[in-house]
Amino acid sequence: MIYFQYFLDWKDYEKEGHMTNRNRMYRFGDSRNAFEEKYCEDHINNINDDFRALFQKDKKYLVYISKVTDRSMELCVAFDIRSVGDSGCEKDIAASFPECVITKRKEITITDFRREVSNSRFYNANKTLTTLNIDYRNPSFFDTYPFDKEEQIYEGTKMTREQCKKRAAKILASKSMSDELTRIYSRKNCRQYYGHPVHYLVSAGEWGAAMDMIDILIGALLSNGRLLSGRQTIIRNVRKGTYRDENYKQILQAAEGGVAVIEINTQDDMGMFATDFHEFTKVTGNILSSQKKDTLFIFVEIMGESMRNEDALNNIITKADIIQITEGSGTFEQAKDYLFDLIGKAEFAVDDMEEAVSYLPKQETYSVTDIYCAYNAWYGSGLKNHIYKAYKDKKTYQVAITPIENKPYEDLQRLVGLKEIKTVVDDIIAAGKVKCARERMGLNIDNSSMHMIFTGTPGTAKTTVARLLAQILKDEDIVKSGKFVECGRQDLVARYVGWTAKTVAEKFKAAQGGVLFIDEAYALVDDGNTFGAEAINTITQLMENYRDQVIVIFAGYPDKMQNFLEQNEGLRSRIAFHLNFPDYSSNELLEIMKLMCEKRQYTVTDEALEKCLGIFEQASGVENFGNGRYVRNVLEQAIMRQSNRLVTSAALSGKVTSLSKDVMCRLEAGDFSLVPLGNKGGSRIGFAI
Repeated sequence: MIYFQYFLDWKDYEKEGHMTNRNRMYRFGDSRNAFEEKYCEDHINNINDDFRALFQKDKKYLVYISKVTDRSMELCVAFDIRSVGDSGCEKDIAASFPECVITKRKEITITDFRREVSNSRFYNANKTLTTLNIDYRNPSFFDTYPFDKEEQIYEGTKMTREQCKKRAAKILASKSMSDELTRIYSRKNCRQYYGHPVHYLVSAGEWGAAMDMIDILIGALLSNGRLLSGRQTIIRNVRKGTYRDENYKQILQAAEGGVAVIEINTQDDMGMFATDFHEFTKVTGNILSSQKKDTLFIFVEIMGESMRNEDALNNIITKADIIQITEGSGTFEQAKDYLFDLIGKAEFAVDDMEEAVSYLPKQETYSVTDIYCAYNAWYGSGLKNHIYKAYKDKKTYQVAITPIENKPYEDLQRLVGLKEIKTVVDDIIAAGKVKCARERMGLNIDNSSMHMIFTGTPGTAKTTVARLLAQILKDEDIVKSGKFVECGRQDLVARYVGWTAKTVAEKFKAAQGGVLFIDEAYALVDDGNTFGAEAINTITQLMENYRDQVIVIFAGYPDKMQNFLEQNEGLRSRIAFHLNFPDYSSNELLEIMKLMCEKRQYTVTDEALEKCLGIFEQASGVENFGNGRYVRNVLEQAIMRQSNRLVTSAALSGKVTSLSKDVMCRLEAGDFSLVPLGNKGGSRIGFAI
């Protein structure tokens, strides 16, 4: 059903200003009794009964008079979805109330309809709600639903494909959203409603981000005649016992004609693999199966919190064709624009939005979750700065540096050397794409995993590649969130018996939808202390349990990682890709330094480059010399020497302000020198600062 509220005015009201009962009485044969008889409470009740009987006969529309005054009338009208465009309803209204004219109608929620009918002074309200099957009980303070429910009406206007895609880009939606908008606006489609060919799973790190994406989807579908109603019935925070609650089933059945938005989330009291959650998804899947033609179902996954039970999820995704829409990522400027858009919707005026920029983390790419976290952090401060000013603290200022726009895959290709690594990464991306495609087609995916091991000496870009890979896989829709959780032994091994397994499980949970990067994994191999062994065994088990949700990457020295792999028989078999990161040559180290200088806006003279090549040739002959880290140390010390040279020179000349930009950004041969590498015979090599 689709629900509307109609507003009627007396025909002579606008013409005559305020029309009294006496004025209106003239149209009833100069008889006040005739007017009062026609619009008395009993007569209105009879009219409502007649409309209800008419609906029970032809099932087209049910009209209920909810309010009558000496100026206007208000009607609540429920349309069967097959009769929404039927003009017979308004003809019946006009025939029943010839003295009135319809001035306005608006779509309302079921909650609004129930309230208007229940609060009217006319009887038989309960009969009307029962006839429409929306007589489910309202929750009370002491007797609540085992879930949270709300309703809302889409209030946007009709949009073109370009407008939708522009909005999608503004909220950093991923390619999955762009592809679906292309399908929705395709000329191959009929622009008339016949039912819903697909439903959706929206994956986001924050509820607000998910609703932003849903708003675009609903707007696009309404603009293309693919939805009869913009009414959304939203179910969140599903708790224990929901699957047994008849109100849950009745509320979803009543959502017919509109959109049912359901958060799929297992609460802690349901348990990780609880029967209760499994039964909830089974009931929901059955409702989806029976209503999928005329109710658009949009399931919401808050990444890192939902979908812990893949078997239970199958109760839903096997019942209909479901397209997954994920949040995306963007540059600093895109993140700032999105953040400002959120601030513009705040309930208080903000004079300077730039103050919110400091809440964005300093990184190269930003997920929608990052932006919402920044907004939530700013909001509390905004209340103190703009509303409750007595709590305003002294502001601190910092320089905001705008990162250069980048794409993770392009960044990977720009890395010096690593030719074989880049080839294997392309293989990983291809394997992930094919796996996702086969899964969408319902084909067997052989339970294949994408866990990896990175081996190499320090400074060979293992962590950098892992970070970029997480973002690349996210951009390609191979992983859901693109989260990158980095940890080492100290983050996995607990101090007390029984705590290590729980600590490891928490890391897997935090990395859901992304990458868990375990650096120096060989450190978990210990003598005498069984906590490291417990961590390895737990990791091995969870790699299988979270196979479709977390990609684990182990990193460390080549020889020590072999010892690590031998600690558990099942560990090696769970790793699909082995990437070996070779040491850089002296020429590659020079190219790395050039890139570092370019990023920091420094130029290097030819003499300085020749000197640096000699430094790198000498350093690369030392075992475990540090590779890229060594280059960074050489450059940072050169920058310090250049700063000292410039300040000393300016002080002697007394012309500090005369330094040109070219001079400030130029590094010369005298600024560079060999950074000591410690004792060549030592097993561990450090750097002098």
